[in-house]
Amino acid sequence: ARPLMSSVPAAGASAAGGLAGPSGASAFLSFAPSAPTAQTLPRSPASGGSASASAAAAAASSDAGRGSATGAALTSAASAVVLVASAARGGKRARRRRTAGGRVERHFFNFGTPEPEIDANDPGRVGVVKEFQNGSGDFVTASRSDFGWAVVSEHAASEQDGYWPGGAAEGEVKQVWRELRLAKATEDYLPPSVNEGTGQTVVKVSVKDGETPVQVPYCMPLAYPKTMCAIAMAGQHLQGALPLDDVPFQRCLVVGLGGGSMPVWLNHTFPDGRIVVDALEIDPAVIEAATSAMGFPSAAVRPVADARAAAEDAVSGAGGESLRMYPIAGEAFLEALGEKAAGGDYKYDMVFIDAFDKAGRVPPVLVDPEGPFLKALSTLLTPKAAVVMNLLVGMTGSGSSGGAKEIEAMVYAVQQACCSSSGEAFTVRTPMNESSGNQLYGFLTAGREGSRDEPLKEALKNAATAVNEGFPADSVGSPLRFDFARRVIFAYQDWVCPETPPPTLKELEAEEAAKKEHKQSGGGGWFGL
Repeated sequence: ARPLMSSVPAAGASAAGGLAGPSGASAFLSFAPSAPTAQTLPRSPASGGSASASAAAAAASSDAGRGSATGAALTSAASAVVLVASAARGGKRARRRRTAGGRVERHFFNFGTPEPEIDANDPGRVGVVKEFQNGSGDFVTASRSDFGWAVVSEHAASEQDGYWPGGAAEGEVKQVWRELRLAKATEDYLPPSVNEGTGQTVVKVSVKDGETPVQVPYCMPLAYPKTMCAIAMAGQHLQGALPLDDVPFQRCLVVGLGGGSMPVWLNHTFPDGRIVVDALEIDPAVIEAATSAMGFPSAAVRPVADARAAAEDAVSGAGGESLRMYPIAGEAFLEALGEKAAGGDYKYDMVFIDAFDKAGRVPPVLVDPEGPFLKALSTLLTPKAAVVMNLLVGMTGSGSSGGAKEIEAMVYAVQQACCSSSGEAFTVRTPMNESSGNQLYGFLTAGREGSRDEPLKEALKNAATAVNEGFPADSVGSPLRFDFARRVIFAYQDWVCPETPPPTLKELEAEEAAKKEHKQSGGGGWFGL
């Protein structure tokens, strides 16, 4: 059954303003400061200091008035307390300095140091993304489904190039950033504010009076989809599957739609007739948001009722559409496709696993070694394919997607399903000045051709440089707009397959459940003895 949805358009907005739905894919996490849950001491009206500091100063002053040595000591101590409190407040204000929009300014670990201009021709480069990273956007629309509230907000964009399919008169088109956020459902059905929930995706759209917004196809504002595409294309070139003198046909699978920036970019970037992109999304609210508010082309949404119909549509050519979106779960689609395409040539050259649940975890069914998704995927890859998986993992090595054991289990499952005995796997992070929470894993199913004397990191860097320099210009005459090389080697590590298979996610969950049950039953006695 399709989840119930209700849309709440912005005041004064047309019904075509669009609906928004949460995406399973996210690299950009922007949180509004949460309200304190602990009791807060009142501040002194005179100094703004804490009540404890003011009380200490008053007590010390009283003792000093009586001329006691103890009072003098207390006065000195209290003065120190006030000074420390004042310095702490000043430091806190500096750390939490806000823009007029009200959101804490973020620098992604560059500590405020001005960054040199990078990717100057990229409309989604780090130099302009602060336009939507800092400050609250204007409410556009919101929708509610069984997955919770999805809210779309809009931020002004300083750079305008007038993009519109087929062209438009000067001044007719306005370009803006649109951000999609996911918030928990509320009982009163009132939509949350634009600051609530978790940021899911951002796109740049062209807006024209009386028309549905159009996504700017050569702009990916977030760092992680750029890195995923760089990994896949450099990996394909390294394996000999993407020569640049005559780019061969590539079939891509994107699991998790979001605003659709990655499938739209791939479809736009490759020469006409040289690519097909199948995108999968299970939340109807996300699909509605993508097509009506985030600029994803509605013509890409295929009218299918179930997984079998979707597989039939894909294999038969999808009415000639090169960009297709199927409202089907990944495991159901691949299982049906595996049956339909058995023995045929419907195989994927590039696969992007970019789906998450509300807790930021990859749905277990997508990384289950015995599940239908990976079993089908292993039969639907070309001999030289590139698979990329996005995980939400912090600098500590753990995050929403899990800890070290969970990550090893997921990566091992994908590697075993996708790679041949000669295949290679590695991991990188998104550049630190652009993002801080995405760990990307790349799998080259066949691995490098020829000698492997050169480290894989250097080979990838060289392949990425070659793709940047030699890939054909897009439909508007521009070469690739962002640098691949620095993305495929940032925080690079080879992934070495363990000699002994690690526990699966199911086994880890069972182990954790057993530990909790043992603890709740009082097992172990004092100090676990």
